[in-house]
Amino acid sequence: MSFRVRVTLLVALAIGVTVAAASIAVWATAKHELVSQVDASLARQEPRGPFVLAVTSDGELQGGLAGILPVTSELRKLARSGGDAYYTNVTIQGQHFREYARAVPGGAIVTIAPLDATDRALRRIKFWAFLIGGLGIAAGAGLAAAVAGAGLRPVRRLTAAAETVAATGNLGERVDVAGGDELGRLATRFNAMLAALEESVGRQRRLVADASHELRTPLTAARTNVDLVREGKLPDEEVRRALEEASVELGSLTSLVSDLVELARGEERKLRIEDVQLDDLVASAVERARSRWPAGTFVTSLSPAQVRVDPVLVERAIGNLLDNAAKYSPAGTPIEVTVRDGSVVVSDHGPGIADEDLPRVFDRFYRAAAARAKPGAGLGLAIVREAAEAHGGTATAENGPTGARFRLTLPAAT
Repeated sequence: MSFRVRVTLLVALAIGVTVAAASIAVWATAKHELVSQVDASLARQEPRGPFVLAVTSDGELQGGLAGILPVTSELRKLARSGGDAYYTNVTIQGQHFREYARAVPGGAIVTIAPLDATDRALRRIKFWAFLIGGLGIAAGAGLAAAVAGAGLRPVRRLTAAAETVAATGNLGERVDVAGGDELGRLATRFNAMLAALEESVGRQRRLVADASHELRTPLTAARTNVDLVREGKLPDEEVRRALEEASVELGSLTSLVSDLVELARGEERKLRIEDVQLDDLVASAVERARSRWPAGTFVTSLSPAQVRVDPVLVERAIGNLLDNAAKYSPAGTPIEVTVRDGSVVVSDHGPGIADEDLPRVFDRFYRAAAARAKPGAGLGLAIVREAAEAHGGTATAENGPTGARFRLTLPAAT
């Protein structure tokens, strides 16, 4: 049974119960009013005539109903001892009557009135109540089906979109959003989820494609050099050179794999957030950069600043900024490193960044034309941006007075 059918049946059931309850209430109210009119008429009648029975305290019966109306123990008690008057229904010779009994001095008097007209009126009311109620329930069921169909139309669109995505793998599928109610917000969230999933899958595919391309170059070069050495036809000097080139390519490959692992971990990384002295973190990163780039000149201006970050990830990002500056700074020129108010600024004295490259310097595997002769695969700055965004910070690049300037801004500790 579909959800739409269940909703229709539940709504129809609710309407049916409501209509039935209303019909019963109408019938009960009409019965009360009609019988009350008969009771009022009985109370006003004179205690004589063919529809009156007098019962003395000794049990003697007088009047037109003597021998016809059954005398109950309740009536004899009323005649003998008195008490409150009462109304009841009786059947006499197959006919329906309303009986009114009240105590009088020396006995009790009973008056009756036929209920034929009242019963006929109640039967008509019952008939029309059932007829109109049935028609109302049928109409309500039809309306319930229409309302369920209209109300669940957005759900059907969501279901169709989900089934299409599952069947085709097309994450570009979207659902039309109509209105701002709960279903509209659900459709909006569904579209946002598909967009995020499409972006994530796209990044993964681009990462795999770019990684396979970048991995192929050092692997091919290293394998070629190793094969030449294995053939044993090269002079000793050429063998040494081939092994050195293979070592360089393997070093590049190791760095590339490390960067790829860092980026892949960034998608699901669980940050170990703590309060960290940013100036101390940068000082440590600079010392390591000096050992990697002995020809580089690092000049620091580190103001005390405390940030709330994952120190391992942030130190890796700062190291990448320092490596990037060292690659493009001419020998003997300073690399200026500044820490102030939760920001790390690294400035070099290199050629700067071309205007067409500025918007893309943080993209994965992007390498400007001027950078293709330099070592690296274009992942270092991508890791910087990943680290910034993971902490709710920013990573920006611009051209300064003497070269490129990179800024990493992180949230301050509270």
